[in-house]
Amino acid sequence: MNQVSIDKAAQIIGVSSATIRNWVKAGYVSPVNAHPLAFSEDSLISLKNQISDGSIQKLHIRANKAQSKQNFIPLESATNADDLGNLQLIVQKFKENALELEPLLFLATICQLEQNFEIKRSTQIDIFDLTKAIFTRVSVQKEMNNWQASFGTIQHRDLYSSVYASLLEQNTDDFLGILYQSLRSEGNKSNLGSYYTPTHLVQEALKDVMLENVSNFLDPCCGTGKYLIGAAQVFSLQPESIYGFDIDSIAVQIARINLLLQFKTSEFTPRIFCLDALSELANEEFFCETNHLIGFFDVIATNPPWGAYKNSSIPKQFEGILQSGETFSMFILKSLQLLKQNGELSFILPESILKIKTHADIRAYILKNNSIIRIIELGRQFSEVFTPVIRLDIQKAIPEDHWLDLIDDKNITTRVNQNRFLKNSDFIFDTQVDTDQQALIAKIYTTPHFTLHGHSEWALGIVTGNNTKFLRLEQSPNLEPIFRGSDIQPFYLIEAKTFIEFTPNEFQQVAPERFFRAEEKLVYKFISKKLVFAFDQSQALTLNSANILIPKIPNMSIKVVMAFLNSSLFQFLFTRKFATHKVLRGDLEKLPFPVLEPEIHDEIESKVNQILEQKTDSSEINALVYQVFCLTEEEIGLIQQTIGEASWKS
Repeated sequence: MNQVSIDKAAQIIGVSSATIRNWVKAGYVSPVNAHPLAFSEDSLISLKNQISDGSIQKLHIRANKAQSKQNFIPLESATNADDLGNLQLIVQKFKENALELEPLLFLATICQLEQNFEIKRSTQIDIFDLTKAIFTRVSVQKEMNNWQASFGTIQHRDLYSSVYASLLEQNTDDFLGILYQSLRSEGNKSNLGSYYTPTHLVQEALKDVMLENVSNFLDPCCGTGKYLIGAAQVFSLQPESIYGFDIDSIAVQIARINLLLQFKTSEFTPRIFCLDALSELANEEFFCETNHLIGFFDVIATNPPWGAYKNSSIPKQFEGILQSGETFSMFILKSLQLLKQNGELSFILPESILKIKTHADIRAYILKNNSIIRIIELGRQFSEVFTPVIRLDIQKAIPEDHWLDLIDDKNITTRVNQNRFLKNSDFIFDTQVDTDQQALIAKIYTTPHFTLHGHSEWALGIVTGNNTKFLRLEQSPNLEPIFRGSDIQPFYLIEAKTFIEFTPNEFQQVAPERFFRAEEKLVYKFISKKLVFAFDQSQALTLNSANILIPKIPNMSIKVVMAFLNSSLFQFLFTRKFATHKVLRGDLEKLPFPVLEPEIHDEIESKVNQILEQKTDSSEINALVYQVFCLTEEEIGLIQQTIGEASWKS
């Protein structure tokens, strides 16, 4: 059997390495080795074939995003209905007439230059002919001539006249960038990891910079130049002090034009270049012409690409610091190297950087070597991207008893000490925990306790590979119930609505049968914002949205373990410490199960039995859990307020 790495597996399937990791966690893909992750090449080829023929619909949708030819307009950038309608018309004509991307963008740029009085045209017989145009600036003329020369002859030039009027009418902020985003396919954007930033986020980030004097600025993955334009406006910089780099040559060309349009009376050559900032910019190799930029910049701000680095290995300059291969982590590290001492960095990042274990490496580096200024929750900001985002602002300065601002999505600010994050497991940025909550969590963990780490067995539910083929809505003699995540309620399973014939050899992935047939087990929702655990002694099967836990906490029955997992106190710990949309084993293994006196243990178990028999509420169990951890009325009230629970009375 030929084994391949996670990066090679991603290449075979045609997705990112991050997607492969997510599929492993979700149970869609089974590695043959866990540390490091390795996969059977034959099984990957088989999986790719299943995705291609549509037999694995969920994965088919996810994998196809990377190859998608669909276009979508970034609605966050369209300022009004007229702009949106015009963009939709241009995209429609682009597709109907099979126009080429770069010539159309070149024509749009000509129209923008006309709108901004940069050129005057004596004829429109050929809309691409600039030989008779009068340029007001030599630098703009040079830029356009160089660009036109780079893509050569334009085929079917007459077809572009259908969009000329629409292009000429546009005068939207960063219209060229918005148009480029609208014309590029979803797959192209997914592969590049690039979704451009709304203007208001750019302006807010730059206005929050605390430095009194900013002499230069860099965006190392500048796209079409929104941060560059913002820096010119907010910091009143001259164009020679603004630097940008990007691997997308068309985006770089648009950024250069945008900067020229920003400085309407200046003759200059934009310092914006097409290169891979991670491997080619200031890489400290002998012949690198940009090494002088190390420690050069006052401010660096950007929305970097997300996902696994597209090259095969981590650049040498990051070895020993980063292990994840995550692109945005590399951009953070690279930018910190390029900053002056006491310079500031501002990044738009996926929320996952705060708590996911994969990103522990970059969190550790930031905490030990820099001062976090603020972390701001921004929610969802990008069309067709469902990941919530945050803004991370950092000062390149050694932290000494440093305090930072946490700003939630309601614009409420909490101040916390950065050293708190250093003490967290995997250096988690538990941004949703205020000072009072942190003190309560610390008190809870001082109670003598066990954890599930080393005291449990785990199993994923069945991945059929084709639910349409295997699942039935009606029972028959050869079928048995199989439970989904939606069938799980706190403490018990509701009646199954789905049935299956247990043929493990035909499924894509299935845990050893002993887990399903265990005399007692806990079943829990995998995709969930809160803990939901049910007791099962019917030896039932579960799908992969319903995972299995068999706890082995010393001197604690499985029902009492479940009581704690479903308790308000554990909900509080889970939402404050982890707050993910998935219930991950690694997080569950950190929860504290207290050492119990036999009388308390038996009383909790009795209350669980009452719930299982009569479906009563769990208020009495919550009271016992609070008692075990010796919580005060005030601390109980804090828990209830945090999780939105109805008022609890003793």
